[in-house]
Amino acid sequence: MMDMAHIFGVFSRRTKTKPKPSKSLTPEFRNRVVMALRDSLGGRWPTFWEEIHKKLAYLHGRTRLSPGNQPDALADVLTFIMTCPDGQFFDFVELALAAATVGTPDDLVKVINHFLLIDDLPYSLTGYVWTEMMDFFPGMGPHKQLVNRLTAYPQVIVRGSQVTHAMAIEPALTLLKHPDFVAANTEFLEALADYRKADYGDCLTKCGSAFESVLKVICARNKWPYDQKDTASTLLTTVFNQRPTLEPFLRDPLMIVATLRNRLSKAHGAGTTPKTVHPNRAEYMINATAAAILLIVSECA
Repeated sequence: MMDMAHIFGVFSRRTKTKPKPSKSLTPEFRNRVVMALRDSLGGRWPTFWEEIHKKLAYLHGRTRLSPGNQPDALADVLTFIMTCPDGQFFDFVELALAAATVGTPDDLVKVINHFLLIDDLPYSLTGYVWTEMMDFFPGMGPHKQLVNRLTAYPQVIVRGSQVTHAMAIEPALTLLKHPDFVAANTEFLEALADYRKADYGDCLTKCGSAFESVLKVICARNKWPYDQKDTASTLLTTVFNQRPTLEPFLRDPLMIVATLRNRLSKAHGAGTTPKTVHPNRAEYMINATAAAILLIVSECA
């Protein structure tokens, strides 16, 4: 049975309230993605289109995706994805990269990200996330073995400044692929998803959670005393006390992640005054969280 939770969790279903994109997808971008899939799939090309057709049919609730009597699944999907709204094309991309027949070609993610840059489109794809865990492995006996499991597929995210994305967001996402940071990775990806759907309050909450999770991992790695209930402020005090190479003046800039969450997010009740989080605050929070994670891990790893 197909994974319905994944099918209905694709891009357009996460972005119903997203702001209007600054630039639409080009026909050239769509064609390049299909050509890259063709080159990656090789002999699995026909099977792939049958699988994708089934998933898109469930997603959109209709057996035929495009007008007319298309002769096969390939023609029906191709006709549909060349004219559908941008969000629905990204649904196709995410489902394609999660398809069993495609496997996990990180090179394909890099190629599609390059296509996005060529046309200066304000999006980027995250990578596959693998997590080391103890689990049973076929043919290896009755005992658990240390294995790599695929725990997250690529997702489309909104890309702001190319420089900021390249210097902070992308390196942070790469760093968080480490098995130690599985919780922080999930929280940061959820923050990016909240930003896409314009849920800026929750975006701030999850950025703060991701940073706290990273601080707890740092303390655990170094065997520094901490409690699972510690807040970012307490955790930072521990880190700065244990790592004298961190200059004291860095504490306040790092605390901005927790401060924004406490002042603006949905983590605490608003009382009689509703909290309004502007998009630029959420974008700043994402960038600040990524930079804070990179700094603290590089200093304390």
